[in-house]
Amino acid sequence: MPVVFCVLGYALLWLALQPVWPVVSATASFLVSKEAPNFSNNLSVVYDPEALKEEAEAGFIPGENVHFPSDGELYGQVTCSRIGLDVPVYWNDTDEILDYGAGQSLTSFPPGFGRSIVLSGHNMTYFNCLQDIAVGDVIKFDTNWCNYEYTVTRVEVYNENALWDYINENMFREEEELVMYTCYPFYAITGRKTDRLTVFAERTSGLDVKWRETDEV
Repeated sequence: MPVVFCVLGYALLWLALQPVWPVVSATASFLVSKEAPNFSNNLSVVYDPEALKEEAEAGFIPGENVHFPSDGELYGQVTCSRIGLDVPVYWNDTDEILDYGAGQSLTSFPPGFGRSIVLSGHNMTYFNCLQDIAVGDVIKFDTNWCNYEYTVTRVEVYNENALWDYINENMFREEEELVMYTCYPFYAITGRKTDRLTVFAERTSGLDVKWRETDEV
Protein backbone atom coordinates (compact mmCIF):
# COMPACT_ATOMS: atom_id res chain seq x y z
CA MET A 1 0.00 0.00 0.00
CA PRO A 2 2.74 2.55 0.78
CA VAL A 3 4.07 2.04 -2.74
CA VAL A 4 0.62 2.63 -4.25
CA PHE A 5 0.14 5.85 -2.27
CA CYS A 6 3.62 6.98 -3.28
CA VAL A 7 2.85 6.45 -6.98
CA LEU A 8 -0.49 8.22 -6.64
CA GLY A 9 1.19 11.12 -4.87
CA TYR A 10 3.73 11.60 -7.67
CA ALA A 11 0.96 11.38 -10.27
CA LEU A 12 -1.09 14.07 -8.52
CA LEU A 13 2.00 16.28 -8.20
CA TRP A 14 2.75 15.88 -11.91
CA LEU A 15 -0.82 16.85 -12.83
CA ALA A 16 -0.71 19.86 -10.53
CA LEU A 17 2.52 21.13 -12.11
CA GLN A 18 1.36 20.78 -15.72
CA PRO A 19 -0.12 24.31 -16.05
CA VAL A 20 2.99 26.02 -14.67
CA TRP A 21 5.69 23.70 -15.97
CA PRO A 22 6.56 25.83 -19.06
CA VAL A 23 7.21 28.83 -16.81
CA VAL A 24 9.29 26.79 -14.34
CA SER A 25 11.26 25.19 -17.16
CA ALA A 26 11.97 28.49 -18.92
CA THR A 27 13.04 30.18 -15.71
CA ALA A 28 15.32 27.30 -14.75
CA SER A 29 16.95 27.30 -18.19
CA PHE A 30 17.51 31.06 -17.94
CA LEU A 31 19.15 30.80 -14.52
CA VAL A 32 21.42 27.98 -15.61
CA SER A 33 22.47 29.71 -18.82
CA LYS A 34 23.12 33.01 -17.02
CA GLU A 35 25.24 31.45 -14.28
CA ALA A 36 27.16 28.88 -16.28
CA PRO A 37 27.01 29.39 -20.06
CA ASN A 38 27.70 26.19 -21.92
CA PHE A 39 28.17 26.21 -25.67
CA SER A 40 28.94 22.51 -25.98
CA ASN A 41 25.74 22.24 -28.03
CA ASN A 42 27.73 23.56 -31.02
CA LEU A 43 26.27 27.08 -30.97
CA SER A 44 29.09 29.17 -32.42
CA VAL A 45 29.98 32.82 -31.94
CA VAL A 46 30.89 35.25 -34.74
CA TYR A 47 30.01 38.46 -32.91
CA ASP A 48 33.04 40.24 -31.51
CA PRO A 49 32.58 43.87 -30.38
CA GLU A 50 36.31 44.47 -30.85
CA ALA A 51 36.27 43.31 -34.46
CA LEU A 52 33.91 45.94 -35.86
CA LYS A 53 34.98 46.69 -39.43
CA GLU A 54 35.62 50.35 -40.17
CA GLU A 55 36.47 50.15 -43.88
CA ALA A 56 33.08 51.44 -45.07
CA GLU A 57 33.48 52.85 -48.55
CA ALA A 58 31.37 55.59 -50.11
CA GLY A 59 28.96 55.48 -47.20
CA PHE A 60 28.12 51.78 -47.32
CA ILE A 61 29.43 48.41 -46.15
CA PRO A 62 30.87 46.28 -48.99
CA GLY A 63 28.97 42.98 -49.09
CA GLU A 64 32.19 40.97 -49.20
CA ASN A 65 33.08 42.33 -45.75
CA VAL A 66 29.98 40.83 -44.17
CA HIS A 67 30.06 37.39 -42.59
CA PHE A 68 26.53 36.18 -43.24
CA PRO A 69 25.66 34.09 -40.15
CA SER A 70 25.28 30.32 -40.29
CA ASP A 71 22.64 28.31 -38.48
CA GLY A 72 22.97 28.75 -34.71
CA GLU A 73 25.70 31.40 -34.80
CA LEU A 74 25.77 34.27 -32.33
CA TYR A 75 26.30 37.24 -34.64
CA GLY A 76 25.05 40.34 -32.82
CA GLN A 77 23.82 42.04 -29.66
CA VAL A 78 20.54 43.93 -29.26
CA THR A 79 20.19 46.51 -26.47
CA CYS A 80 17.85 49.20 -25.20
CA SER A 81 19.32 50.98 -22.17
CA ARG A 82 16.07 52.53 -20.94
CA ILE A 83 14.40 49.17 -20.30
CA GLY A 84 17.52 47.12 -19.52
CA LEU A 85 17.45 45.05 -22.73
CA ASP A 86 20.85 43.47 -23.42
CA VAL A 87 20.54 40.23 -25.36
CA PRO A 88 22.76 38.19 -27.73
CA VAL A 89 21.24 37.46 -31.13
CA TYR A 90 21.55 34.05 -32.80
CA TRP A 91 20.78 33.09 -36.38
CA ASN A 92 17.68 30.86 -36.26
CA ASP A 93 15.00 30.70 -33.59
CA THR A 94 14.87 27.09 -32.40
CA ASP A 95 13.85 26.24 -28.82
CA GLU A 96 17.48 25.44 -28.05
CA ILE A 97 18.68 28.84 -29.25
CA LEU A 98 16.00 30.71 -27.29
CA ASP A 99 17.50 29.28 -24.08
CA TYR A 100 20.61 31.39 -24.79
CA GLY A 101 19.18 34.66 -26.12
CA ALA A 102 17.11 36.08 -28.96
CA GLY A 103 16.65 34.06 -32.14
CA GLN A 104 16.30 35.50 -35.63
CA SER A 105 13.80 34.03 -38.03
CA LEU A 106 15.40 32.50 -41.12
CA THR A 107 12.74 34.27 -43.20
CA SER A 108 14.30 37.65 -42.35
CA PHE A 109 17.57 39.48 -43.00
CA PRO A 110 20.48 40.78 -40.89
CA PRO A 111 20.80 44.55 -40.27
CA GLY A 112 21.91 46.69 -43.18
CA PHE A 113 20.22 44.68 -45.95
CA GLY A 114 17.17 46.94 -46.22
CA ARG A 115 14.62 44.25 -45.37
CA SER A 116 12.70 42.97 -42.35
CA ILE A 117 14.60 41.73 -39.28
CA VAL A 118 12.50 39.41 -37.11
CA LEU A 119 13.65 38.50 -33.58
CA SER A 120 11.89 36.42 -30.93
CA GLY A 121 12.67 35.69 -27.29
CA HIS A 122 11.08 34.17 -24.20
CA ASN A 123 8.80 36.54 -22.29
CA MET A 124 9.88 35.22 -18.88
CA THR A 125 13.60 35.63 -19.56
CA TYR A 126 15.45 37.56 -22.27
CA PHE A 127 12.48 39.54 -23.67
CA ASN A 128 10.70 40.06 -20.35
CA CYS A 129 11.63 43.76 -20.35
CA LEU A 130 9.76 44.35 -23.62
CA GLN A 131 6.66 44.88 -21.50
CA ASP A 132 8.16 48.29 -20.59
CA ILE A 133 9.14 49.42 -24.09
CA ALA A 134 7.47 52.48 -25.62
CA VAL A 135 7.25 54.38 -28.88
CA GLY A 136 10.36 56.51 -29.31
CA ASP A 137 12.73 54.15 -27.51
CA VAL A 138 16.03 53.52 -29.29
CA ILE A 139 17.12 49.93 -29.86
CA LYS A 140 20.77 49.28 -30.74
CA PHE A 141 21.75 46.26 -32.84
CA ASP A 142 25.52 45.76 -32.97
CA THR A 143 27.16 43.43 -35.48
CA ASN A 144 30.73 42.82 -36.64
CA TRP A 145 30.25 44.95 -39.76
CA CYS A 146 28.34 47.95 -38.34
CA ASN A 147 26.40 49.26 -35.34
CA TYR A 148 22.76 50.06 -36.05
CA GLU A 149 20.02 51.98 -34.25
CA TYR A 150 16.27 51.54 -34.59
CA THR A 151 13.56 53.80 -33.17
CA VAL A 152 10.35 52.17 -31.96
CA THR A 153 7.36 53.29 -34.04
CA ARG A 154 4.62 51.13 -32.52
CA VAL A 155 3.96 48.37 -30.00
CA GLU A 156 1.00 46.05 -30.61
CA VAL A 157 -0.45 42.71 -29.55
CA TYR A 158 -1.04 40.30 -32.43
CA ASN A 159 -2.54 36.85 -32.58
CA GLU A 160 0.34 34.55 -33.57
CA ASN A 161 -1.24 33.71 -36.94
CA ALA A 162 -1.95 37.36 -37.77
CA LEU A 163 1.62 38.28 -36.87
CA TRP A 164 3.07 35.71 -39.26
CA ASP A 165 0.68 36.86 -41.98
CA TYR A 166 2.14 40.35 -41.53
CA ILE A 167 5.73 39.07 -41.52
CA ASN A 168 5.23 36.98 -44.65
CA GLU A 169 3.48 39.82 -46.49
CA ASN A 170 6.29 42.27 -45.70
CA MET A 171 9.26 39.92 -45.97
CA PHE A 172 10.68 41.48 -49.15
CA ARG A 173 9.42 45.04 -48.71
CA GLU A 174 12.27 47.43 -49.52
CA GLU A 175 12.27 49.05 -46.10
CA GLU A 176 14.35 47.99 -43.11
CA GLU A 177 12.11 47.26 -40.14
CA LEU A 178 13.10 45.58 -36.89
CA VAL A 179 10.33 43.35 -35.52
CA MET A 180 10.73 41.87 -32.03
CA TYR A 181 8.07 39.67 -30.49
CA THR A 182 7.40 37.55 -27.43
CA CYS A 183 4.50 35.59 -25.94
CA TYR A 184 1.70 37.61 -24.33
CA PRO A 185 0.39 38.10 -21.67
CA PHE A 186 3.61 37.99 -19.66
CA TYR A 187 2.52 36.39 -16.42
CA ALA A 188 -0.24 33.99 -17.48
CA ILE A 189 0.69 30.56 -16.14
CA THR A 190 -2.13 28.46 -17.55
CA GLY A 191 -3.04 27.58 -21.09
CA ARG A 192 -1.13 28.09 -24.33
CA LYS A 193 -0.31 31.71 -25.14
CA THR A 194 -1.49 32.48 -28.67
CA ASP A 195 -0.86 36.25 -28.64
CA ARG A 196 2.42 38.05 -29.22
CA LEU A 197 3.56 41.42 -27.92
CA THR A 198 5.23 42.87 -31.00
CA VAL A 199 7.63 45.81 -31.23
CA PHE A 200 8.14 47.56 -34.57
CA ALA A 201 11.11 49.89 -35.12
CA GLU A 202 12.57 51.74 -38.10
CA ARG A 203 16.27 52.10 -38.77
CA THR A 204 17.59 55.54 -37.89
CA SER A 205 21.36 54.92 -37.92
CA GLY A 206 23.80 52.57 -39.62
CA LEU A 207 25.13 51.84 -43.11
CA ASP A 208 23.58 49.82 -45.93
CA VAL A 209 25.27 46.62 -47.07
CA LYS A 210 25.88 46.76 -50.81
CA TRP A 211 27.82 44.75 -53.34
CA ARG A 212 30.43 46.54 -55.40
CA GLU A 213 29.64 47.13 -59.04
CA THR A 214 32.08 45.44 -61.37
CA ASP A 215 32.58 45.23 -65.12
CA GLU A 216 32.29 41.47 -65.06
CA VAL A 217 29.31 39.92 -66.83
